[in-house]
Amino acid sequence: MNNRRIILIFSLLFIVALSLFISGCSQIGITSPALKIAIAVPLSGEFSQIGEEERNGALLAIEDANAAGGALSRKFELVQMDDKGDPVESAIIAQKISADSSILGVVGGANAGDAIPSAQIYAKNNLVMVTPSATATELTAKGYYSVFRICASDASEGPYAANFIVSSLKFKRAAIIEDNSAYARELTDSFKSEFLKLGGTILAEEKVSQGDKDFKAPLEKIKALNPEVVYFAGMYPECAQIVKEAKEMEIKSIFFGANGIKDTEFIKVAGIASEGTMATSVGFSLNKIPKGPDFVQRYRNAFKKDPTDYSVFAYDATLSIIDAIKLSGKPDRTILANAMHNLKFDGILGNTSFDKEGNTSNNLVNVYVVKNGSWKSVN
Repeated sequence: MNNRRIILIFSLLFIVALSLFISGCSQIGITSPALKIAIAVPLSGEFSQIGEEERNGALLAIEDANAAGGALSRKFELVQMDDKGDPVESAIIAQKISADSSILGVVGGANAGDAIPSAQIYAKNNLVMVTPSATATELTAKGYYSVFRICASDASEGPYAANFIVSSLKFKRAAIIEDNSAYARELTDSFKSEFLKLGGTILAEEKVSQGDKDFKAPLEKIKALNPEVVYFAGMYPECAQIVKEAKEMEIKSIFFGANGIKDTEFIKVAGIASEGTMATSVGFSLNKIPKGPDFVQRYRNAFKKDPTDYSVFAYDATLSIIDAIKLSGKPDRTILANAMHNLKFDGILGNTSFDKEGNTSNNLVNVYVVKNGSWKSVN
């Protein structure tokens, strides 16, 4: 083999190697930094169950987006932050996320107490925030341009419960227990207003606090009044204990809550006493929507358990940011906030967009009951 031929062969090999290298570099995630979306939810503490379910939903959305090719020739990455369900910790994390210019949007917080203080910080930094489960109307009523809500608000859920109790259960005598949180107060006000409008009577209003363990005193008052239904506005840890104690005290009233109690953990803690408890929750029953069964199966495959409403809303919240990044055409926070206002996307819950205040157009509420150890859709 003469020198000229050797040079030609090596030249061809070099061209092939260079082509392979360039081709490899064009694959997403090899040379370009990831498109970062943060999730700030409680991953430890009392509400860690909710946070884990939302984190899993977000992870599945990121996995699906990357399997579909990512965006802007880059992969997506989920940055996980534990706000411990604490408003102060939530605000600290919001500052950290806002200061990291590589993070384009945030999924969170999980409830109104965490979401409202952090929303102010995200809005100040023009950083898109989409809450999967904070239902307080106050969150989006403040006029924050970059703050969005993927679930219906308390303005929908409280009145829906009142109408169901009067129209379907035919009950007009109620007592209310609320956990004194911002979430509970708004839910109570909207429920009470509609219930009274429909001719109902509120026999008692009792307040408890998150973290309380003994509810004998308020339950004794309620037992003496014998209401047909006890409307609970708060979260599942306290409601589970209240339902257990009510069962032990032979209180016959139906307990009815909202999305704060509709969780598998409520049933696990309350046990047999949870049977018959009812709750509204934003969204659909998954087996009644076209994309529901496939989502349930893929979630089971990934996490070895069934998804909850929190998982679904976190998936769609994450998907909204992903699709808005694609719509933006470049990784820029300001352009992304504008894109969110013009976004129409097809999530697990169906076609969704946001109004000028950042509220979802997909305002859907459903009623569930605990039957044979699990939440079952009523309507």
